[in-house]
Amino acid sequence: MKKIFLYSSIVLTAFVSSCREMDDNISPNNVDPALISPRQTLAASENLVFSAQAGTMNSLSNVWTNTWAGNNFYFGNPLTREYSLDISNTFSTGIWSNSYVAANNLQGIINNGTSLPLHSAIARILKAYTMQYVVDFYGDAPYSEAFKGQQNLAPKYDDDASIYRELVLEINKAIADIDATVVTGDNKVAEAEDVIFHGNMNNWKLFANNVKLKILLRQSKVTDATVRSFVDAQLQTLASADTSKFYTDDVAINPGYSNLNSSTPNPWFSNYGMVNYQGSSLNTNGWRLYKAAQYYANSVNGTLYGTAARDYRGSQMFRRLSTSKAQQNPSSTTVGVVGLKQGAPKLSGSEWQVSFIGWKFIGEQNFDGVVQPQTNNPDDSNQLVYRMLSGDTSAGAEIAKRGSAMDGYLALGSENKLLLAEAAVLYPTIFTFSAQAQYEAAVKDSFEFYEIPDRSDAYLLALNTTSVGWTGAPNKIAAIQYQRFASLANLRQVETYINFLKTGYPNIPVADNAIYPNKPYRLIYPSSEYTGNSSNVPNVSQAQVFTKNQYTPFWNQN
Repeated sequence: MKKIFLYSSIVLTAFVSSCREMDDNISPNNVDPALISPRQTLAASENLVFSAQAGTMNSLSNVWTNTWAGNNFYFGNPLTREYSLDISNTFSTGIWSNSYVAANNLQGIINNGTSLPLHSAIARILKAYTMQYVVDFYGDAPYSEAFKGQQNLAPKYDDDASIYRELVLEINKAIADIDATVVTGDNKVAEAEDVIFHGNMNNWKLFANNVKLKILLRQSKVTDATVRSFVDAQLQTLASADTSKFYTDDVAINPGYSNLNSSTPNPWFSNYGMVNYQGSSLNTNGWRLYKAAQYYANSVNGTLYGTAARDYRGSQMFRRLSTSKAQQNPSSTTVGVVGLKQGAPKLSGSEWQVSFIGWKFIGEQNFDGVVQPQTNNPDDSNQLVYRMLSGDTSAGAEIAKRGSAMDGYLALGSENKLLLAEAAVLYPTIFTFSAQAQYEAAVKDSFEFYEIPDRSDAYLLALNTTSVGWTGAPNKIAAIQYQRFASLANLRQVETYINFLKTGYPNIPVADNAIYPNKPYRLIYPSSEYTGNSSNVPNVSQAQVFTKNQYTPFWNQN
């Protein structure tokens, strides 16, 4: 764990130094983390949480949900390991390292926050939010002895079920501290210090309940008596006849993202936006690498589940160019999204007739709501793309300016509502509000998010006649999972993937060249753990990650 702790201190110190001057009595050349106030580090730590979500975790989830495919027009053999499922201790290690960087800095706020209990409460909530994904991707992990820096460079691995329990207790502690704290000028969270909810502690309480609920719902299949007793008791603390205990809107973060320099854009845009921060060149290893996958395209175009499943959100999330450089949308005669089949040979034609990542990743701004092909008046962002590809770097600069400043999201409103729908389906006597109402509200929220709200009612009505709608799906969880897949593409597909491993919905295929018949139930620990913490790290083989066994995350072992 040594590299993680040292790296996190460097990142945090650099971010804090650039955002806020330190106390005059603290040497900038020898900063003791214990002397840095949570007031100075909260915003940076919140950004690290989002950055951990926006990197490898996001790209891998989009590939493994068959939402993204590699651009084999430009790259000879892209995403080889992701497609073939060649998992090892060097595969996608950013999920582990970036999550621990974020959690370690949050622990620093908790340690230094005795006089600032509200700052510490926020850190506890985000620590639970972050560490849940470590368990979801890896199972057992360092926790009780982690986050101690030089005091313990080889922390033991805790049982994953015990970590989940501790994360719930961490959230309970945060909520209790928020309730018990009399807000004063000395302990108040200033608006500028919190770049998520801007010091609104009621919103933090609501979001804490969301995180807690997500942790508890993940365990719905667990039969162990001790775990079951704890989960059932904790679910009762969230019991509700309505949704007022939960945060149902987008959980946005924006500390002032811009294209001022290479470190200031939204991490999503840095990773997957069309151009670099200056707009002078294409983002070759991000935006140009990833195209829409055929499975996703067939889903939203109505090919896979029938024309009633056509989804106009698809041509907002993804765009393509034609000879008329018009925005491409689904209609009775037009295919909205063109995707590449994972692991298949290259298609004929141009890479630009295959759908690329759209929306704000190509500078969309104030979408006009028109959802039919606009041959004579192409969409503004498509014009920018066409001009940039034609060598007009002023268009690239405009894309960079718009896209760099986009908000990040720790959860989308549609995601939060689908979580509540799942709760009402799995535990109807505890959550007595309507599951269907939350499901429908989630879909409408997603259409609103992509600025085509007038399309949602017709979509819901038509979708009900298909095998992925609320009425026609084999069960309600399958319907919820399909909407996760459709609503969270590009941004939050991690929730679709983790729940796919648990439920098997939707029926996501592996790539044509996969060497295993199913996606892995977990990842292998990074090589840094096998070299730096060898006495503690479990030895997990490639074959073991593709079967359910003692190394599978505990909530998915049956």
